[in-house]
Amino acid sequence: MNRPPFSPAAVQSARQGLGMSPQQIVEQLKAIGVRVDISQVHAWEFGENSPTEQELFALADVLWCRTADLMGIGEPRTLTEHRLARQFTTARLAGSIAMDTAQYERAEERNVWTGDAQQTAALLRLLNLTPLQLTKATEQSGTPEPVPRRVHAR
Repeated sequence: MNRPPFSPAAVQSARQGLGMSPQQIVEQLKAIGVRVDISQVHAWEFGENSPTEQELFALADVLWCRTADLMGIGEPRTLTEHRLARQFTTARLAGSIAMDTAQYERAEERNVWTGDAQQTAALLRLLNLTPLQLTKATEQSGTPEPVPRRVHAR
């Protein structure tokens, strides 16, 4: 299972900033239906493990902070980071934009947006993105491959 980006220092800082103990985190997560034990909270804070997407979303709610804060990013850069920052699972977001989940997951994996006009409009609205932000989030990293040029015969 892929784990979202996560900053152990950010979760520890947020918890301490609220004056909460790791046990209180466990209790608050349990209250909203996420069952973890204290050893998991310690493992998150010491970087020995990271939460699942659902645990990350719940942890952000319990700590009254943005998911992006716990991911250790200032602002989301990739399509995946934008989705996580808005607390969407791939299945929920894909369903909300009327796209097959596997197709959406491929878009994230490849950093290439393949949605049609309606799906794109829905994605922009749900993730609160501008078209430019979507373009930046789905740019291929690294050096682009050269585009073959058409040779005209004379």
